[in-house]
Amino acid sequence: MLTEENLVLTRTEPSGNGGIQFVYRIGNLGVTAVNFPTEDITQLEWTVDVVKFQDGETLRYELYHDTDLAKTTLKFRNDKAVNEFLEKAFAHLNEIHSKQEQKG
Repeated sequence: MLTEENLVLTRTEPSGNGGIQFVYRIGNLGVTAVNFPTEDITQLEWTVDVVKFQDGETLRYELYHDTDLAKTTLKFRNDKAVNEFLEKAFAHLNEIHSKQEQKG
C-alpha cells in the first residue's frame, strides 16, 4: 500500500485503461502514481510522474519534468520503492513550496 501522506485523490486511472491512480500534492506541485493492470499478475509496475497543478482550486495538472526529482516518467516494481521515492519527493517539493511562499 502506498503512503497516505499528502494524498489528495485516489481514483480509477482516468484514461480508461484500468488501474488505480494516487495523486499527491504539495502547493502547486505533486506526484502521480499509477498502477496499470498487466497480463502477469505477479509483475507489479507503478508509473510515477512529477506534476504541476494548473491552479489551487482543482486537481488539473500537467507533467512537470523540470525538477531534480525526475526528468522523465519513472517506473517502480513495488510499493516499497514507490514509497521511498515519495518520501524523497515530499521533502524536495516541501522545500520548493517553502521557497515559493517566501518569495510571496
